[in-house]
Amino acid sequence: MRLITSRGSNTRRHPRFIGGASLIEVLVSIVIASVGLLALAGVNAASMRYTKMSQYRATASQLASDMGERMRANKGQAAVAAVVGPPAVPAVVASGFFAGDYDFTTDFAGQATKATLPTGSDLCNTAAITCTPAQIAALDLAQWRILVRDQLPAGSVFLMRQAGSVAMDLWVVWRDPAVASTDESPALTTECPDSLNRGDDPEPASIRCSFFRINL
Repeated sequence: MRLITSRGSNTRRHPRFIGGASLIEVLVSIVIASVGLLALAGVNAASMRYTKMSQYRATASQLASDMGERMRANKGQAAVAAVVGPPAVPAVVASGFFAGDYDFTTDFAGQATKATLPTGSDLCNTAAITCTPAQIAALDLAQWRILVRDQLPAGSVFLMRQAGSVAMDLWVVWRDPAVASTDESPALTTECPDSLNRGDDPEPASIRCSFFRINL
């Protein structure tokens, strides 16, 4: 008869059966955790960049609305040809918006320096002086360009009347410091007007534009 004996509680186990993590397992865990943290950091950085971009576009929308109100206040009148009559009607010269006083088509490089107020423009704010629509438009443009530059990095503008309608095509332009030429979402080539000459800039992908059509 075979005797069956039980192992005592103090029997030593072979080292390979001892529980715990090896050094390799710990290193693998660290690598996996590091990859996850790096991915999370990248997502967070992208989120912050796109949040800032949204803030820039919201600011551009507010600035465009401001210029729209300025143009409506100084809309002027369209040119009217004289009528011999009877009854005779004298010719009317275009003024304000209709005279193109708010058109501004200087390219991006030409707006590298901050705008300055026209000489004597402060007189337009006095009750004793009546400025012409052209003078008011020049003051409006200068004040507005200063606002754009103060509120957006390298803030610039581009304004051009819409042919065949009483409307202004307006672009608010800025340089996004978070966008490089190799960014995954560079500015579209159609985002800015061709006459802005965005392609001549050393970092064209960093130039952003918001387009607005202001109906008067």
